[in-house]
Amino acid sequence: MRFYNSQGLSLDNYYSTTLGCCGGNTQFIKAEKCGISPYKADETIYYICKHFALPGIATVFLLLPLMFYIIFNFSIRSLSYIFIILSLLLLLSVGRENIRGWKYKIKNDDGNQIIYQPGPYVCKREAEKYICKINEISKTHYKLGFVGDILKVNKFDLEFHPDIKCFFHDVDLIIGNLEGIITRLKCPILKQAHPRKILTQLKTVLNKDTMWLLSMGNNHSEDFNNYQFNRSLARIHRNPKFEAFGRKDVSFIQNQNKDINIFNATEWSNQKTWNYTSIYESPNREFQQITNLLDNNKFNILFPHWGFENEKYVRTRFQKDAKALLTGIPQNYSKYQDFLREKYHKMILPDPAHKWDFIFAHHPHVLQPILKISDNILDDDGEPVMNCKGKPIICNKLAVFSAGNFTSGANILRKKKHISGIIMKCEIGPLKEFDEKLAIGRMEWRRIKNHKIRINGVRTKRVCVDNQKYRTYNRSLFIVSIILLIIFLVMFFTNDLISFLSSL
Repeated sequence: MRFYNSQGLSLDNYYSTTLGCCGGNTQFIKAEKCGISPYKADETIYYICKHFALPGIATVFLLLPLMFYIIFNFSIRSLSYIFIILSLLLLLSVGRENIRGWKYKIKNDDGNQIIYQPGPYVCKREAEKYICKINEISKTHYKLGFVGDILKVNKFDLEFHPDIKCFFHDVDLIIGNLEGIITRLKCPILKQAHPRKILTQLKTVLNKDTMWLLSMGNNHSEDFNNYQFNRSLARIHRNPKFEAFGRKDVSFIQNQNKDINIFNATEWSNQKTWNYTSIYESPNREFQQITNLLDNNKFNILFPHWGFENEKYVRTRFQKDAKALLTGIPQNYSKYQDFLREKYHKMILPDPAHKWDFIFAHHPHVLQPILKISDNILDDDGEPVMNCKGKPIICNKLAVFSAGNFTSGANILRKKKHISGIIMKCEIGPLKEFDEKLAIGRMEWRRIKNHKIRINGVRTKRVCVDNQKYRTYNRSLFIVSIILLIIFLVMFFTNDLISFLSSL
């Protein structure tokens, strides 16, 4: 599958030009030494707290004071109080995430149908094969595969289980988000960079007719400098089984038949700059120009880097933005939501003449819901097209709010959260009731996990299909922690009461 930019030039030809080599940035642009968080101060605090939403550690911290309490030693007693304070902070973080999970829970309604709802709504769930028929299509023109964030695996080697290749054996293209760059440079902890062998490793997933399309527009794109970024893009492009996009000048691409449009943009940047990445921000001249290129009868894919890390729920703004982008219908926002949209410059302006068909998002690094949204087919006058029975012809569309991680080097604090994701493939073809429109027919997905193993003595992350039961927010440990806290408080106040009565 070959791709073209918004000017109609093939990427092969464009990247060989002077402009295509540097993306318009001829001067050296150096990155900051430390980009800790892509968010503002308030969200950065929440971002840190969400990393410590760990009921298991809270339980251990509560067990220790219970054991220490029988020892009448001032130092040990003081240590137990420190553990109690740490436990309270951890439990507050866990409780906050559970409350927000229920607050932002997506519900089925007339225009929505939930295909997948991750925790904290379900304590256990079988991660098994899922196949859904989204629309009735007359025939399949394309088969597209999708994966989540491709993160560095740190000091681990990387391997893919044969089941992953088997899943993608019949697709034409796999689209994924490559966090950061490819380089030989040493990568600091807070930045993202892959060794050169990442392309060789990713190639093992492909069959002879499949290729990768890697997006380089994310919050880690500008972690180093534009020279290293452009070298990475060129290195990917030179490989015949890979194609790259996501730089500002190639954020929008089309296939050779010009009936599939793909656009990538990032809502965040750790460097707080967008020197060479496309901004997901509206109203925005660039975003609006891209939207105007859309043809409602073609298949339009939005591949945004949005949301907030470590949240398994979807905030209301993103739920409404997704529905607005897929249907072209303005949504009702509360005054507070409008305030936040203005504050973060995220005023999405839907356009019924230029609508998206599929949103496959990344950045939260954990799984979020998959939602099917119904939309009417419109004629040139903006009126619904009717079928032979006089009913509006419906085209169902998909929103994957976060696909989690495809690869991850998470090993300690983020181990439970950042090692999971989903892989997906979709059949694209003419809608049976309206063959001018390309739509998703059958959709199939699997839950995957990065297992830590040793192969010939080498520490390795193996990406495989996850067929095991799993817990989401480990609610049982959260409940145990609350019980232990109550026991400790009862013991604490009972002891003080006995001491007080003894002194009388």
